[in-house]
This record gives sequence, C-alpha cells and structure tokens, in this order.
Amino acid sequence: MNNKNIFLISVLISIAILSCKKDKPIPDITTGLVAYFPLNGSAFDSINDISGTIHSVVSTKNRNNKIGMAMIFNRADTSFIDFGDNANYSFSNNQFTINCWVYPTDTLYSGAILSKRSPGGPFEYSLDNHFNHAVFNFDNWSDSGSGSIYGIDPLSSSVTVKLNQWHMITYVADGSSLKVYSDGDLQSGVDNFNAGKFFSDTNTSLMFGVGGGWGVNYYFSGSLDDIKFYNRVLTDEQLKYLFQK
Repeated sequence: MNNKNIFLISVLISIAILSCKKDKPIPDITTGLVAYFPLNGSAFDSINDISGTIHSVVSTKNRNNKIGMAMIFNRADTSFIDFGDNANYSFSNNQFTINCWVYPTDTLYSGAILSKRSPGGPFEYSLDNHFNHAVFNFDNWSDSGSGSIYGIDPLSSSVTVKLNQWHMITYVADGSSLKVYSDGDLQSGVDNFNAGKFFSDTNTSLMFGVGGGWGVNYYFSGSLDDIKFYNRVLTDEQLKYLFQK
C-alpha cells in the first residue's frame, strides 16, 4: 500500500470518528423551575396551573416577531396581571433565579416589571426602576419592610434600561449575594446578603406590570414575555442557553 492510500484511509477514519462524536449536552434548564409564565397571548402559569387575572393587558409580538406571543402593558391604562398567591412565588430559602424578557417603551416614570408586595405591606420583592429610571433593580425586603435581604438601598445590582428593544434580564441569588445578568452577561454590581434576614412567604399576590416602593404602585409601559422562576441558582452556561433559545 502506497503512502497516498495510507493517507486517504487515515482521513476517512478521522472523519468517521468525528461523525460519531456525541453532541454537547443541552444545559439543564428544567430542574428547579417552580413557575413559568409563557405570556403567549394569555396569562397562565404552566407549572402551577394558575390563570392570572388580566387588567387592560393585550397580546403583542414577541422577540421573534411572532404575533400574539407576548403581552403588552400600558401605564396610562394601569395595566397589570394578578396571579394571586402561591408558595412557589416566594423564596424563603433566599436562593433563586428570576429570568424574564422585557421590552420597555419609556423611562419617564417609575415602572415595575413584576412584584410580590402590597403598597403598605407585607413585602417580598419588586423588579422596578423607581430609584433610578435608567436602571432596573430587584428591590427586596423582609415582610415588614424593615430592611433588605440583599444589599442596601439604593441597590448595586443594576441593569440598564434599553428602550424599544427586547432584552433578557436575570436576577440570581445564591444565599450570599444577589447578581444581575443582561442578555446572559453578568453585570458589575453585587448586593451582599444581610445576615439574619430572610424572605417570607406572605399572602400577597404576584403581579406583572405593577409594583414599586413604599405606599405606591408604579405601572410598567412595554412588553413582557417568557418569565421563569427557579428555586436554585442557574449557571452562566444555562443563562447563555436561555438567551439563545
């Protein structure tokens, strides 16, 4: 057998080996998923089989430009969705991942993407921009509102509001710190855990499109889609995969 034939056989063997190589495993994005709101033209938590009550919210295009596959909120109409209370909407172990797709349309006023608090208490959390309209923060409190579980107001884990664009915002708390990701990329700010503080499982409703600070409700203007709650920390690889889906 000449050298040319030996070379060709070697190439064919290499191709065969490479073709048999297994695909890279898909990151686990289902374990620990305790609530999922597709918002594909309706208000439904597919994990807990809960239908939310819609107030002046209608369907719109999603990030893939598919009609009726996201929900749009209008501040002027005091739009919101009320999902009521469920234990899976609280994070009493202080560890969680909240992942959502957001399309804000203005920053003239404060607005909340989601929240689980009443204006006068009890309190749990609110993802909003009421401290600084240019950024979103994950405000979080003990049930009495007497202090934050993570960080000190104003919070450090901020993500820039980008108008008229779809972006994936993710908050991750691991029991030691609270961090935020934008489109799968870790942002610089970190809010550390305050010793002795814990989230409570209150009876307040989970709301989309409304929330905020003490004594007030801030309504969101824009669209929301694919909101997921996990009772665990997602890795950077898993967040990148969610962003690319």
